[in-house]
Amino acid sequence: MTVVVCAGVFLRTGLLGGFDRAVLLDGPGVGASPFGHPVLTAAEVVAGMALLVASGWRAPVLVASSSVVAVVFVGAHAAWVREHGPVSRAGAVGLVLALGVVAVFTGVLLRMRERSRVLLAAAAEDRARRDERLDMARELHDVVAHHVTGMLVRARAALLVAERDEAAACGMLPGVIDGGVDAMEAMRAMVRTLRDDGVPAATSDLTADLHRLVESSELPVRTTIELAAVVRPELGRSVLRIVQEALTNTRKHAPDATGVEVDVRLSGSAVLLSVVDNGTGRPGHSGGFGLVGMEERVRELGGRFFAGATGEGWLVTAELPLEARA
Repeated sequence: MTVVVCAGVFLRTGLLGGFDRAVLLDGPGVGASPFGHPVLTAAEVVAGMALLVASGWRAPVLVASSSVVAVVFVGAHAAWVREHGPVSRAGAVGLVLALGVVAVFTGVLLRMRERSRVLLAAAAEDRARRDERLDMARELHDVVAHHVTGMLVRARAALLVAERDEAAACGMLPGVIDGGVDAMEAMRAMVRTLRDDGVPAATSDLTADLHRLVESSELPVRTTIELAAVVRPELGRSVLRIVQEALTNTRKHAPDATGVEVDVRLSGSAVLLSVVDNGTGRPGHSGGFGLVGMEERVRELGGRFFAGATGEGWLVTAELPLEARA
């Protein structure tokens, strides 16, 4: 394209009369030219600027540099040797150079804008992948670890009881097996979800699922659930997972707890939940990701989260907006 544009400029400058005259003679060329129409001059300028913009935008740096130098040189030469009317030669050359700078600058801006768009798209893709990994990590921790924790608690209890009563210890083994079956089912459900490239289906009856979760926790739980309306699926799933993780932490870290209160209710614009126990055994940090996962869930939904000691036990509380964050 650069060759075509430069050839066209030389043609209109006097190339038909000889290359040496077109380049070296200080004049408009030899003889009358059929290419001197002002419309062709305008088309020539537009073509040259378009080439400069395209070079600065799309061409590799080496090719773009060569094209820019060639077009600007030929354009400046043409502006110098042609008739200019009221415009001086220096003014015509200055105008050509100014237009060239504008065209190249425009092309460079377009190149930078496109590169920025590509980088932003790559960053968005990386962020989406990171969010997917975090979501899968939370699901693994909240679902599978919940069942595995139950298995460990029952197995340890069976070991303690076995020294005094083997029959009672054997009676605890079916619970361990059931926990393993539940963990396998949770893993299979997650694998099916990943294969289907979708989001795990949220509960359609959050109240019923919360009651089932509390009943299966084997903890002395007092439940207050007031959900008069159906919440959106991702919100319902997060409520269920936070309560599940809070109960799992109570079983794991506060085995001496004699009372747990689970409260889930609707306010005007949010779901308010709290899980509080009266257990005293609570390590400073167990190396797990339960609290981190709960806080991430709440933060992604635009809510507020707190977990900490109350002086008489441990409290987990969250406020989750009913409306999705824009």
